[in-house]
Amino acid sequence: MQDQGEPRSAVVAEAEFEPQAGGSDVLAGLLFATLGLVALWGGWAYPAGSSLDMGPGYLPRLVCGALVLTGIVMVCRNLRSRSLRLPTLPMRAMGCVAAAILLFAVLVERAGLFVACLVCVLTAALGDPLTRWREVPVVAVVFAGVAALLFGYLLKLPIRIWPL
Repeated sequence: MQDQGEPRSAVVAEAEFEPQAGGSDVLAGLLFATLGLVALWGGWAYPAGSSLDMGPGYLPRLVCGALVLTGIVMVCRNLRSRSLRLPTLPMRAMGCVAAAILLFAVLVERAGLFVACLVCVLTAALGDPLTRWREVPVVAVVFAGVAALLFGYLLKLPIRIWPL
């Protein structure tokens, strides 16, 4: 039912953008289950102990088991609905973010933290076709400045800040 003060177009627009369950929930469930299984496998060497005498592996096993169970429940619920539509992957965005991370790793030692942050933000911004290019340089400079101030001057990490 429509409110008196709300125009019809707002109600229609709101209904069009409702989240749709389906493929993304299946992928999230698979991710949860996989992460839980990998963490269980990685921490299996830690002794679990018992409920009364907990070892260092008790709580991690409990949390990982809950993560696997959550993933299985998500997958089963969404496969039962039979509306499985896998989402399209944003390849351009994923490629630009991966390139930004690699460029940061290469440049931080050679050109300094400030330049590496600038290049990282600018490269990552290329991944979004709706990027507002008037704002990106400002965000990049502010981000690089905060990173340089925080890591170089406040925390005094032994990392080159400037390319000089």
